[in-house]
Amino acid sequence: MKTTELNKIIKEIKFTDKFIKNGRMAYYIIKDKSGASVLIGFYLDSLTDKDAFFLQYFVQCLYVPFSTYNFSLGERIGNHWKKEEINDINLSLQNFKKFKTLNSFEDIIPYILNNSYYGHEIGRDEYLAYTYFILGKYSEALQNIEKITALKKHENAEWFKKDIQKAELIKEYIIKNDYDSGICQLLKWQNETITALKQPELLLV
Repeated sequence: MKTTELNKIIKEIKFTDKFIKNGRMAYYIIKDKSGASVLIGFYLDSLTDKDAFFLQYFVQCLYVPFSTYNFSLGERIGNHWKKEEINDINLSLQNFKKFKTLNSFEDIIPYILNNSYYGHEIGRDEYLAYTYFILGKYSEALQNIEKITALKKHENAEWFKKDIQKAELIKEYIIKNDYDSGICQLLKWQNETITALKQPELLLV
């Protein structure tokens, strides 16, 4: 299904008032006092079937560098939908409770711990490590950073080289008690993610 059609369909879907509709996405942002942000949203994903689409929900920590929307901490609602099924979609959303607990930045950690992550485990470890860091829980951050840096011993360690380097950088800030520089680095990565997503308005929320 074409993007223009999906943009029209999402306008007919009833989300709660805190969601902002933009293109084929409906979202809200949870922001820490530092400016670190988590994107919580629904996304209409196209199929080769021109008459159908997926409805995906997801939670993405924007300060973990990623070049696209990351659906790993999320799932599809139902199988596939057609535009004639808007009423059924709205009924499904009335019964959707996953985001009920996501109201403040402190809510992110329990959400990550209590929900499946469908990408490589390193992604979950990064979410936990850097969110703990932002919350000032440095021992917990280090525990998850160590899981990332342990991949230096992986037979395919080269695959994780950039992730390991990022984790070692944040670890260095913790060891030096240079927490402000760590936050600045995470916010720099966040800006890179938002730029890659081509959604500058996320910086304004």
